[in-house]
Amino acid sequence: MATKLNFQNVFKAFLNYAINSIPAGPVGSSITSAAPGSVGQRPFTNKAGLFKLILVSGGSLYIGGLIAHKGASYLEENEIFVPTDEDDDD
Repeated sequence: MATKLNFQNVFKAFLNYAINSIPAGPVGSSITSAAPGSVGQRPFTNKAGLFKLILVSGGSLYIGGLIAHKGASYLEENEIFVPTDEDDDD
C-alpha cells in the first residue's frame, strides 16, 4: 500500500516533465534565460485586429442579410408566406 501511486503524484510528475521539456528560447539562440527582475520581450500584438474584426463582422452581416432576403422572396414567390394587405389598426 505504501508504494501505491495516486493520481496527483502521477499528474505532478507528468507536468514537471512537460514543463522541463519546453525549450528555453528560440533554436540557435545563445541567450537561454533573462536575468532575474529584467523585463522580457514585448508580447505579440496583432496590428490589424480591428480591421479584421470589422471585415469579418461586416461580411457576416451582409451574407446573413442576403440569405434572409432571398429566403423571404422565395417564400413570397411560392405563396408559402404572403403578408396580408389588410390594415388592422382600427
